[in-house]
Amino acid sequence: MGTYYTLDSANRLPSRCHVITGKYEPEAPELAAFLHQMYPDGLSKHGHNYLYNPGPKMEDDSGVSRSLLVGLVFELVRRSHFPDKPSRYQSLFACQHLSEVRKFRALLADERGEDEIRTAPIYEVITDEPVHRGDMRLLNSDCPVLELYHRAWLYWSGEAAPVKTGEEEPFWELLIPLPVFVGRRITE
Repeated sequence: MGTYYTLDSANRLPSRCHVITGKYEPEAPELAAFLHQMYPDGLSKHGHNYLYNPGPKMEDDSGVSRSLLVGLVFELVRRSHFPDKPSRYQSLFACQHLSEVRKFRALLADERGEDEIRTAPIYEVITDEPVHRGDMRLLNSDCPVLELYHRAWLYWSGEAAPVKTGEEEPFWELLIPLPVFVGRRITE
């Protein structure tokens, strides 16, 4: 049994609960059938936001649309080459060590410019399922298409992004397949 740590940046998790996938129904019947065919067990909240969410459009020249596209490229590489790995669209994200999730919380607060994230709760996550460890630094689109494909391959291979002089070390995230048990809130 493994114990890991997750950040609740949305402040929605209660202690000692099961996190499960949700069923989402697009209005268009053909999209509803396709989504159910691809993900019959449903989507995580991340999956809803990054795959199903009807709000953002791919033509928008924004960081949001680029993030959605990067997520889709990574998912297609997983489905094609690493089908035994858990989908980012059906997982809870966590860190192996408490120090890592605290560092992630500070980075996320800085990235979003939202100071309230600095005090967002951290919870234990307990699972018997195998988890995937991927370097979060690979998840960006500041590169040519071939390099993005390579980054996705490295991520699903569990390898770190190449580190150049002056760059940060790998930042490992864990994908924990749902359903999963969220344990106690960490007292800070």
